[in-house]
Amino acid sequence: MLFVNKAFFTSGNLERVQRHISQMLSGSQITGHIIAAALRDPIEIIALVKEVIHAGGSILLMNGDTPREQAAQSAQEAGCHALFHGSFQEGPYMLNGRAHIDIPSLFQFSSGTTGKPKMIRRAWSHVEREIANYNEALQSDSAEQPIVLVPVSHSFGLITGVLSALERGAAPIVVTDKNPKFAAHLIQTTPTSIVYAVPYLFHILHSITKNSISFHKVVSSGAPLTGALFEKMKSCTQHVYQQYGCSELGCISIGSDPSSHADVGTPLKHLKVEAEGSEKEPGEIVVTMDEYTVHTHDAGWKNAEGRLHMAGRMDDLINVTGLKVIPYEVEQVLFSVDGVEEAVVYKTRHKVWGEAVKAMVTATSSLSPEMLKQRCMERLPSHKVPSTIVVVNEIPKTAAGKVSRKLLSEHY
Repeated sequence: MLFVNKAFFTSGNLERVQRHISQMLSGSQITGHIIAAALRDPIEIIALVKEVIHAGGSILLMNGDTPREQAAQSAQEAGCHALFHGSFQEGPYMLNGRAHIDIPSLFQFSSGTTGKPKMIRRAWSHVEREIANYNEALQSDSAEQPIVLVPVSHSFGLITGVLSALERGAAPIVVTDKNPKFAAHLIQTTPTSIVYAVPYLFHILHSITKNSISFHKVVSSGAPLTGALFEKMKSCTQHVYQQYGCSELGCISIGSDPSSHADVGTPLKHLKVEAEGSEKEPGEIVVTMDEYTVHTHDAGWKNAEGRLHMAGRMDDLINVTGLKVIPYEVEQVLFSVDGVEEAVVYKTRHKVWGEAVKAMVTATSSLSPEMLKQRCMERLPSHKVPSTIVVVNEIPKTAAGKVSRKLLSEHY
């Protein structure tokens, strides 16, 4: 049915874990209630999800590394009836949460990159719809084996990596081994794999293998690939897929063989996606499912073929004396310079202009900030040329391996 690292688990193994859950919590304690989970074992997470769905309940998934006190507080505030923390060996902590949920749902917290995390609710029926349309767009079969390098406590790993694979009869491999060499060896010895990871993990895999790794298919999500990494992935992968989504709706779009690192594919057919703008003037990406509309606060545009392109967060746009600068456009120029490996453009304060453009770059030692600035001056209007370019050994990232322009603006 599925692997966790090298261990294989059959459907019977999973059913035994589900029966163990039913001995700890009766059906009446699950039906209509929210069960919180901050578990580390993928098998326990998947079994709990299946048992909660079977019993007509809801689940609040949290990262398995969440401290118990924090997990308990979050679960209590969410109105949860019980909390599983760490592992099933500790048993459920019974809470006095009184929330009664008529429509069984999946609850998760938003990433919190744009403010305090908020709890997001998605009905299980909506998750089933996402899985069906995702599998149709992915056009994979049971012979291709997903290798999931992201946590199954997150929608990317759980829904598109594992549940979608099980629905099409594939046997996913969930990797929890922290040694990237294990993942690299697994990829190289699984000839028809689909590797699910965030850009930072692909960057690590390239680094430890000295760019000798090759892939069958990859699905990258969480953030667009950087320009240099995008080119690397194209050169060593038969099919690159970029996936874009949000907490409220799950996967929004996916597409193979993207034309650029901003290309995140075609929207899933149950969603209506609007992005009023162009590459030069991107607009906000707004997504509607039935009567439910989500303003993503992401900037993007759609090309003539209907493929969605993402330019970053609306808040990332830089206002230089009233003129808007899109970081993506400046980054494209920097990526065009031979020797540039990574580049991120973000806003900084300016005592006269209010905001100014700043860039942080990793590059070969032969490139200087002056050389990079000269290339920008040759290709961009003056207000888009970075006032400061810093060449560093490594660009700071969040714990999830993402580049946060907001944090760079605040601290660098």
